[in-house]
Amino acid sequence: MIKYLFLFSILFIPLAHSMERITLNYGGEARSYLIYIPDVKKDSYDLMIGLHGYSGSATGFEKETTGGFNLYAEEQGIIVVYPQGSYFYQSIESGSNEMNPGISEYYVSSWNHLTSLYELNQDIKICDDNADLSPIYSNCSNQDACHWTSCSDDLGFIKDIVIHMKNTFSINKTYVMGLSNGGMMAQMAGCKYPDLFDGVLNVVGMHPLGLSCTPEKPTNLVIYGGMLDKSTPPVNITSSRGYFYEPILLTASSWSSKFNCKDKKSTSIDTIFQTKETVFYNCDNNVTITAILNLNSGHSWPGLSPGEGYCRSDLQSDIIYPECRDINKINGSKYLLDRLFSY
Repeated sequence: MIKYLFLFSILFIPLAHSMERITLNYGGEARSYLIYIPDVKKDSYDLMIGLHGYSGSATGFEKETTGGFNLYAEEQGIIVVYPQGSYFYQSIESGSNEMNPGISEYYVSSWNHLTSLYELNQDIKICDDNADLSPIYSNCSNQDACHWTSCSDDLGFIKDIVIHMKNTFSINKTYVMGLSNGGMMAQMAGCKYPDLFDGVLNVVGMHPLGLSCTPEKPTNLVIYGGMLDKSTPPVNITSSRGYFYEPILLTASSWSSKFNCKDKKSTSIDTIFQTKETVFYNCDNNVTITAILNLNSGHSWPGLSPGEGYCRSDLQSDIIYPECRDINKINGSKYLLDRLFSY
């Protein structure tokens, strides 16, 4: 059952090379997403859902985090939807905001992947006693100190967006991708709704140690980590903030085992990204599981710098953040999505 009401009786189609903001009420909460439709006219399209990272924005994810993902979408002829995570403002005692000087509030946004993961094992501790704790959302009650995301029904929100898009356009395949907390949410959505998504791209979004998920049905996965990442380390388990994360190869191996993958190959690719790829193939339903470790990168999209995507555009002028830049550097997106789309 659709839980929200769109405030538009007609879905507005954006002009060439632009996005449209759709505002709605979902579960009593004001939510929004951005939609990009390529210029190329097709009888049917592939659909990508793109999820920003913690305290990022929908426009920031498109323009900065991914280096201008709409350029890649135009080349591929795919529709992209960029949902906005639940957000609020935390007062800063010092009256100074490093990312936006002169602003006395700190913008916090996130995706709630943790509630569903906690259902797998409520006794798992995901951070140590001295962990750097995050601001708590007002809609979270009875959560332990390590619960750093919102408590909104983001899985339902994303599911209903996909259903609406499929009812509006002729959609072939549907994918979900995200960075950091967005990557965690993308993987959670793929686990929860394998009938909706043909593939998942999780970029530097390792799941909590002991709480990672696998879909009930075979689903393609590309999971990417940076060896120098201290926020969600793909190898060393404990982050710089005191949180515990599942190693990237353990996640890939879990999916491989679940889908009875018969073969595995590891390849070192000496390109501008300096990566090592481990691919599990000959799996149920011909899905492929790929783990990519960038040996010289940290907590960022490949080819981009950490800290990109914390910004706003005219479409999100209500968010207190600096203006986004048009980076237009899509080699990293090509590198990752070419692998996912080949499955």
